[in-house]
Formats: sequence, C-alpha cells, structure tokens
Amino acid sequence: MTTDSPKGQTAGSIVSPVAPAAPLNADAAAAPVDVTPQLRRLHPLTPVLRSWRLLGGLTAAALGLFRDQVENLAWIWHALQGDAEFGGLPKAFGLVMFSLLISALAAWLSWRATGFAFVTDSNGVGTLLFHRGLLVRHRSQVRLKRVQSVDVNQPLVPRLLGLSALRLDMAAGEGASVNLAYLRSADAWHLREEILCHTAVASAGTAAEQSVARPGIRDPGAAASGNHAAAGLTAAVEAASPAWHDTRGDELVAQVSTHHLVRANLLDGVSAWLLLVAWLLGLVVSTVIWGWEALLGAFAVLIPVTIAFAAQTSRQIGSMLRDANFRLYRTPTGVRISSGLTSTINRTIDFDRIQGVRLMEPYLWRRFGWAAVMVDIAGGPQDEEKGAALMPVAERAAALELVAHVTGVSLDCGSYAGAGGGARRLDPLGWRYLGVAMFAEGVARRSGRWRRSTAYVPFQRVQSVTAHQGWLQRRLSLATVYVDLPVGAKRWDARHRALDDAANLVGELGRRTRAQLEPADEELVG
Repeated sequence: MTTDSPKGQTAGSIVSPVAPAAPLNADAAAAPVDVTPQLRRLHPLTPVLRSWRLLGGLTAAALGLFRDQVENLAWIWHALQGDAEFGGLPKAFGLVMFSLLISALAAWLSWRATGFAFVTDSNGVGTLLFHRGLLVRHRSQVRLKRVQSVDVNQPLVPRLLGLSALRLDMAAGEGASVNLAYLRSADAWHLREEILCHTAVASAGTAAEQSVARPGIRDPGAAASGNHAAAGLTAAVEAASPAWHDTRGDELVAQVSTHHLVRANLLDGVSAWLLLVAWLLGLVVSTVIWGWEALLGAFAVLIPVTIAFAAQTSRQIGSMLRDANFRLYRTPTGVRISSGLTSTINRTIDFDRIQGVRLMEPYLWRRFGWAAVMVDIAGGPQDEEKGAALMPVAERAAALELVAHVTGVSLDCGSYAGAGGGARRLDPLGWRYLGVAMFAEGVARRSGRWRRSTAYVPFQRVQSVTAHQGWLQRRLSLATVYVDLPVGAKRWDARHRALDDAANLVGELGRRTRAQLEPADEELVG
C-alpha cells in the first residue's frame, strides 16, 4: 500500500506525518491524530453519478461500431422488417454489456475504498481524514482550521435525488481541495456546520491571541454585531427584511432579483449582439453594392462569427443560471453565498480567508450606476467569471458599502495616482483610468475604460512584489508593478507606472507588507 497526497499540498493539508520537526507554536505541538478511526462512506449512488463520463465513452464506442448502419438509414428500415444481417450484433451487444459490468464493478470497489472521518486531537484541533483510491491508496489529513471556504453544491441530477457534494477549498490550490461527492443533503449540511465550528474556533483563537482584528479584513465580530450594513445593503439591492433568517440561522443580508440579473447580463454581453448586427448589415450592404458574389464571399466569415456569438451566448446563459436566486447571508465569521437555478451552490467564506476584493463596472452598467463585487479566495479559481461573486450586480453605492463592510476600506475615498506620461502611447484609450491608491492596511488599483475594475489587496496577503519592463516600456521609461498572492487569487498589477513611481511603489509595498507581517512572525517565534 502506498501513501500519496494531492499536488501542491501545504500545511493546510498534510499527509500521514513522519518524524515531525520541533514545533514553533502551540498548534504545531498538537497531539498526533489517530489515523485509524471508523470511516464514513459516501452515498451508495455515488458510483452511478460519477460514472457518466464512462457511460458517455461507452455510448460513443457503441455508435462507432455501428456508424455505417447509422449513416445508412435504410439499414434501420431493413432491421425493423427483419431483413438486415444481425450476425455481429449479439457480439457487439455482449461486448458493451461486459464493459458496463466491469465499469460498474470497478466503480463499486472504488466506492468501497473511499471513506472519510473527522477526528479531534487533545488540543481540540479538528482534522478531516480522507481515504480514497483502488489500486493506489491516497490518505490525506486536512486541518479544518486551514479550510478557506466550504461549499455545498447540488448539480441537477443529484439535486433531484436529494444528494449534495461537500467541497473544501484549501490554500494550496485545486489539487489540495477535497470534494465529498455525494452525500445526503441533510448530512452534507450537518458536516458543513461541523467544519464551520472548527474554523470559527480557529478564528476566535487567533483574534484572542492578537487582541486585534486581522489587518485589511473587517473583524467578523464587528460584522456580526452591527445591523446598519445589512439594512443599507438590502435597501439598495433588493427589499429583503434584515431580520429574516433561513432555516440554518444565517441572516439574509441581500438578494438579487432574476429580472435585475437578466438585464445586467444582457447589457454586459451587448458586444456580441452588436457584432451580429454589424455582420448582418455588412452582408446586406455588400450584396446590394457588389451583387451575389459578395454575398457568397461574406459567408466565408459565417463560421467565426457563429462561434464567437455562440461562445458569448453560452457565457451569458451560464452566468444567469449560476447567479439566479442569488442570496447573501451573514454567518458568525463571514458570509454564505447561495445561488443557482438548475444546480445550486452554497459557499461559506470566512472574512479572514479573503485574499482580495474587486469592484467590476462594465461600461453600460455605469450608465445605470451598477457594479459587481468579486472576492479572491486562496485555492479558488483565478478566472473572475468562475470566482466567488460576493454580489453579481447591485447599485454602486451598495457595492461600495459591501466592500467597506468586508475590508473596512472605502475605495472611493483614496487618492489615486495616475500612470506615467508615456502610458498614453501604449494605451491611448485607457491610460487616463489607470491609478494606484495606498490605504492604511492595503493597496488598490483602478484600470479599464470599457470594463473598469478596482482591485484591493491587504498588505498581509502579499507574497512578493516585482517590477517588470517590456521593451516598449523601456523606451518610454515605464514599468508594471505586480503583487503576487496565494494560489487562486488574481494577480494584482499596476500597469505603466513611471520608473521613479514604480520604484517607490515597490519599496513602499515591501515596507508596509513587512510592517504588517512582523508582529505575526514575532508571535510565531515567541
């Protein structure tokens, strides 16, 4: 039996320990975890629900065996009349059934080899043990206090069967995340509460040791004690009673109506519709001026235009299905996001797990005063379309209030320094909208003329700061400053800064980052 761990595993997810080094703090000195508890199994329908790719492959193989008959529709008619040759059909059918039997047996054995358990050491630190693998056994231990977010997801078919998937995102990235698919919905929610109890205890313990809230992110206790933010958000986003709680006790902060969401998505994707209209107009005009030959030539671009339009339409539909029935709840240590039409997603995020916040303002949205709030989470997807939408669309004032509620920073109150003088030659349309502002506990940057974005990063989340010069930037005495964040967080950048400004920005970011991290390092060593 071999032991392995997911790719990119960090301290948040450890493999069976071997010869541990001398601990630096009390957490590292925790008592060893029992690695042989009674494991719980996933739902018995898990092998069926997770084998749809295999069934699809077998179906494609079966169609490949009969592609000649499928293409020849006359063969189907003859088969119905009993005149077709069926000599190879029983063999093919037997082969398919044998493959299905083998795949079902393999799925069942894999399910039998998969199990999980929650254990607690003598110091009260909870750990998730996750065992899986049929031929190669994997045994992972995940410290629950290191979990970045907890999701309860219900794809369409499992939702109809009353099943859910429990997903734990870790700071090490996709390879270190744990996906317990599938469980009974009641069990998934119960396990979520059990995990959140450990993360809440970890957050409270950290706050008690430091005696102050974590810099750059609003103190969860303050968020839970005040009700003014909830009232303001619900009034500006959607009329939801601040006193309303769901069945799990979480307070409803804001919700987005489907009508508002559809309008926002159509405005955001108007470029695809304009492309289609422009192509149709060009098709008509070219036909009138140059005749039918031009019409035939115009059809040469039909495939690229169709692909672009289909991609944009698919993105819009997916966004509307994902964000439909959007509700934002307050939890004791953070927020819970609930959304989805056919498949539902419930994501719980602690405030101290947020790596950065982005305010998104597409051009047409600004005409209506709308904005979206995105958050970056360590270990989450880097694509903004797949990231955690803290609010998919809202009035700009409500979006700014939500950002201030999470970070303690008012993004509109900063003094944004513009880009260098040569930036106009590299970005003639958007150079006026480039800016960087320093705050007491973080840094923000603005960019984009058509799709404006304001990104804020707390100093305590910064991993490294670098300056980069392309060959055109060197000729114009410009540089771009990058701030690297944990895996899953979108890379922060300040483009086209003057050389002196870029050097000062790198030095100031490094100085303030060290100032924020040194107290924590002293406590760790002490």
